[in-house]
Amino acid sequence: MPVYMGKNSCYAIHEGVYVKRRRRKGIDTLIEAVGTLKLICRDKRRGWTYEQGTCRKIPMTRDLFEKRVRFVIRLARLHGAPAPVFKKIKKLALFVLRHRRLPKSKKIKSLVHKAIVRLR
Repeated sequence: MPVYMGKNSCYAIHEGVYVKRRRRKGIDTLIEAVGTLKLICRDKRRGWTYEQGTCRKIPMTRDLFEKRVRFVIRLARLHGAPAPVFKKIKKLALFVLRHRRLPKSKKIKSLVHKAIVRLR
């Protein structure tokens, strides 16, 4: 069971929000990457996250934070994000690794609002 993406994710079940898939499974758009990175940063701030598969609460360590951010880059590559989009995703993920937050810009903020969906 995925942690962040889709209606059956741990976030959707426990918190009523999730990152909406745009095309197909995985991260292949900038919107999906921004939404996922936003939730990863949120987990880091609050100190816990959900375990993939079981959805149990686990501590969000620095190591786990870094692994999840790097996994966003890997998923973008594996799921065929176009080259210009992949470069933006990688640049954004490296920013998140350094600063532990998303960049403060109107564009990023609007992408977050497009990416994260509330269950009704």
